[in-house]
Order: sequence, then structure tokens, then C-alpha cells
Amino acid sequence: MTLTIGGTRLKVHPLMLMFPVAGAMLGARDDFAALMIALTAHEAAHLLMAKALGVGISQISLMPFGGAIRLDNPYALPPGKLLAVAAAGPAGSLLALLTAAALAHWRVLSPYFALALMQVNWVLMLFNLLPALPLDGGRMLYALLAGRAGRARAAEIGIWSGRAVAALLVGMAVYPSLTWGRFNLSPAFAAIFILASAADERRALGSAHIKTLLSELKPMAAPIPARLWAV
Repeated sequence: MTLTIGGTRLKVHPLMLMFPVAGAMLGARDDFAALMIALTAHEAAHLLMAKALGVGISQISLMPFGGAIRLDNPYALPPGKLLAVAAAGPAGSLLALLTAAALAHWRVLSPYFALALMQVNWVLMLFNLLPALPLDGGRMLYALLAGRAGRARAAEIGIWSGRAVAALLVGMAVYPSLTWGRFNLSPAFAAIFILASAADERRALGSAHIKTLLSELKPMAAPIPARLWAV
């Protein structure tokens, strides 16, 4: 399902629509509410930082394992801006975690719901800090390496790091099923998402490179001032 809010597309994975029903059937409505609040805090932090820095966001996706923002073209941004926008998400999750702890201390929230909020924000923050494109950690890794290694090399490092992270996530999904007979789909979905995103990352990098070349050619294509014709 896709909605457009203020010029930004909000794409909701079909499995997310099943969460309220599953939560009600399993008696886990608080857990579902905690997940939705955590995702909202994380993506809102990205959005607010992007708006503050004048960075365009074309799409926000909500998926069973977390959320993802799609910048107009991350590789066309100055590394400093990309680093700030990427870091805002985990920072928002950390702020939500601390807020939940404070509200529980002041007895505004029940201990169970506060604990659920803290846990999901903690997991969301750690997951997004993984050094894998297009996760926040991968964007931050690219931004830190782009100045030294170059944009293309930094992107390749992020993609290959993502493949290593995807392999680790697959192991996290398979190991419990072999040991305890429980299979967790979330790490598997996350691994598929990371692997499938590699082609999009290379495409975006190529598009940014072409735009950079065109911007460098613009001064050469500028018309000759009329006063020079009069000489």
C-alpha cells in the first residue's frame, strides 16, 4: 500500500498490514503499538533532519523488520549532509528509548509497555547501525569513506559489507530453527532487502556521477557575453 503525504510517498509492506490482526489474535497489541511508535520516531528523525538540511526524500518504507527512507539520490549529496541524515534515525531511536525509560520512571507508562518500547527501539537502533547499504550504518560508512576512498570505492565497500551482514542475518534466521525449531522471518527478510538493494545503489551512484559531469560542463556551455562580441 502506498500513500503520498506532503510530497513524500509512504509505502507500507503488506505484512505490516497483518501485524494489527496478528497482535490482537496473539494478545500482543502492546508489542505492535511499541513497534509502530518506534518506527515512527526513527523515520520522523530522518525526515526532520532531511528537511532541516534541504535534502529531498522521495519515499519512506515501513517493513516487518524496520523502515527505510529513499533519498532523491544519496550519492549526489555532500558526505556531511548524508552522514547527518543517516545518523538522525538511530539518534531518534535512542531518544525514544530514553523517553520511554523516563516515562516509566515517572509512572506515566506501565512498566510492561515501557519495556516493550525500550526493547524495540534498542533493536531498531542496533539493526540500522549495521554497516550495510542501504541501512543507516551503511550510509554513514559511505559518507565517512567517500572523501578518502572516492564515492565509487566507498559505495562498493558498503555493498560488500552489506553482503557480509546479509549472510550473518541469514545465519540468525536459520540457527534458531536448527537448534530450537523456531524460525524468525525478520532477519531473513532484512537479508533479502539488503541483497536486493545492491543494484539500486549502483544505479543511484551512476546517476549521481552523470549529474556531476553535467554540472561541470555547464560553465563550458554558457553563452559568450555580448560585450565580447563587440570587441
